[in-house]
Amino acid sequence: MGLNTNATHPVPVQTPALDLTSTKAFLLPNHVQLKMQTHHAETIRNVTAHFEGNPKVLALILGGSIVHGYALPSSDVDIMIVLADAEYDALVQAGRSTYHNSELATYPGGYIDGKFTSIAFLRDVIERGSEPARYGFKDARILFNRIPGLTDTELDALMRRAAEYPVAEKMDRLKRFRAQFAAWHWFATEARVKGNRFLLNLAVGKMTLFGIRLILADNEAPYPFHKWALKELERVEDKPEGVVQAIERVNEDPSEENVEGFFELIKNYKQWEEGMPPDGWQRWGSQFMADVELTWQTGGRAVDDL
Repeated sequence: MGLNTNATHPVPVQTPALDLTSTKAFLLPNHVQLKMQTHHAETIRNVTAHFEGNPKVLALILGGSIVHGYALPSSDVDIMIVLADAEYDALVQAGRSTYHNSELATYPGGYIDGKFTSIAFLRDVIERGSEPARYGFKDARILFNRIPGLTDTELDALMRRAAEYPVAEKMDRLKRFRAQFAAWHWFATEARVKGNRFLLNLAVGKMTLFGIRLILADNEAPYPFHKWALKELERVEDKPEGVVQAIERVNEDPSEENVEGFFELIKNYKQWEEGMPPDGWQRWGSQFMADVELTWQTGGRAVDDL
């Protein structure tokens, strides 16, 4: 049986009118118990049954907003479809590493959003994965597993390891994120002087990105990519009081007062100099150049992609 990355299939279960106002705990395949909307649970059962019928699919993993606790009634169902390494590599080479299906969903506007993956990919994430790649396995749940020689317990342990923050790289990332935050603060100031609205908006966005990344790294929490950044910032314990509100203000109105207020809130939150050059807030140029302007030459990852 082949893999159709945009397959359409009849919906096995017809649902009644949806109750979008409440959630409850559901027992899903493989004894996964989660609190969610009824239509999400039914859709998960449908997609599990569908992929169980394809012998090329070695395991199915539930991820996304449902497992993170951020799902809305209209949210899609996110899955990871585990294939043999060669099958996965072939799909990546063919540019077909994602899966989309709306007909297995049991609610209007619903769909399944999937990514193909493999155990080799999972081990690579453990070894050197970006923070968003790690976050993808955070809270993930196994819907079924028939990977030869790998029990559910072992697969779950691999996913937990993949989701861990790379503590050995923490101080280096704090140094690099601080340089970015300071640099884009300077760009925001220059943009205002020159009346360059494009640069100002970009600078505020970058300040927001690296301000969040500083706080998450300080808490050893992987950056989830942009969609859930503020949600994860709200969850961490150690952060400046009012930081989420400051971010919302500066993005709504990038005035000098709001930009400076946000910058000082992050800068003065703690003694960031521990383990980093003490003049880093002013002498950020070399680090910024290394992480932005010279990556084409050094072959290093851009700092945004860590």
